[in-house]
Amino acid sequence: MRYIMFLALLAFSLSSTAQSRNRYYELGVGIGTLNASGDIATTNSMDALLAEVKPNFKVYGKKHFNSWFAIGIDVSAGWIYASDANHSNQARGLSVETGIFQANPFLELSLIPFGKFRQDNKFTMFVQMGGGYLAYNPNPNASKGYPADIVPHSGSYHTFDFFVGGGAKFRVGYRTILTFGISYHMPGVDDLDGIVNTSTISENDV
Repeated sequence: MRYIMFLALLAFSLSSTAQSRNRYYELGVGIGTLNASGDIATTNSMDALLAEVKPNFKVYGKKHFNSWFAIGIDVSAGWIYASDANHSNQARGLSVETGIFQANPFLELSLIPFGKFRQDNKFTMFVQMGGGYLAYNPNPNASKGYPADIVPHSGSYHTFDFFVGGGAKFRVGYRTILTFGISYHMPGVDDLDGIVNTSTISENDV
């Protein structure tokens, strides 16, 4: 909550100081992919990433205060999947599919002036940071039964999610841009993949 209040205060400050002629709004939709890292997805080889990639769908809105700064919120839904068969514990036989829903307010900074009033610039790089609500629904599966040190966590849960990201924007029309981006989400929980290993102290899932 403190982080969200900070975002709101910063947005108010930007709104107070920005020139009104440079303000505009941006609305968009997106399609992408999700991959996870945790107690099942223990490696990050390209083969494993491609085998486990799942879709993610997004809608978002932004308020640009000038050609550099914006605040926004995105709402997305998708899935993550992980299987021992693709990673370092192939004999264990665990897998999981987790439904993901997120609503994240964020700040955005364009590294090159860009936007409605900068038609001369056809390209920019940007960085984002934000955080908000995450709901997830893991459905773990154990084809050979759960080992004694593995506790399954199925059902529905929710938590706070923090993320950082960045990417590139390309102007493709007077009112249209195409954006490519990547983000790294840190929910602060260890059961996003539907299991908790009680024999080791593992890092939170991402």
